[in-house]
Amino acid sequence: MSALASAIAALTEAIFPGRCLLCGGWLLLASDLSIPVCSVCRDELHILCEPRCARCGIELSSEKVTCLRCRMADFAFNANMSLFAYSGKAKDLLVGLKFEQRRRLAPFFATHVAGLLKASGWKGTVVPVPPRPGRRTPDAAELVARSLERCYGVRVLRTLVRAAGVQQKTLDFERRKQNLRGQVRVTPRDAVPTHAILLDDVFTTGATLDACARALREAGCAEVNTVTLVMEE
Repeated sequence: MSALASAIAALTEAIFPGRCLLCGGWLLLASDLSIPVCSVCRDELHILCEPRCARCGIELSSEKVTCLRCRMADFAFNANMSLFAYSGKAKDLLVGLKFEQRRRLAPFFATHVAGLLKASGWKGTVVPVPPRPGRRTPDAAELVARSLERCYGVRVLRTLVRAAGVQQKTLDFERRKQNLRGQVRVTPRDAVPTHAILLDDVFTTGATLDACARALREAGCAEVNTVTLVMEE
């Protein structure tokens, strides 16, 4: 989407806040306009269900406890939970938040993240995964983190920074892991939480979350879990 189209979309969203950002239908008067997705579209989201891998959180078919990937990968985080499968309307929602300036979707994802954290019983400080250097606007993880702070009083610590590197999109787990080696570090001025919950937008191979978790552990963090908005399957 071009910069002009993104600006028009953001302006339209501000002027007409009563439409569902997925189907365009009018929201009911009883709807919470801070969550601009109608009930019909919400019901069509693919929420990840049990049985799920105990490490990465992907839905399991024939495997038990852990998936084949996690048996082979030495992740530095304890476990990951993802909200939705990266498909259909969940994918449209994330694309809207990441690339189309639809910032009103951040509270939608934050509501689900807050619910997931409460159900899991995980304790700790939320640490957003840092974006690549040079980004001029907040990324999806940062926008959701802000909503968690504002709406749910979740403690957020932005203690990680990331150096420039090769784009990750076309790399497999091992190559991503090599690409990220030494690229993520803890900023000296920030204290490291004893228990951390990394927050990112997409779980693809887990390499980025692994690099962030390793940086936190090397700085003294005792336990790291991760939450992502969607998971590629």
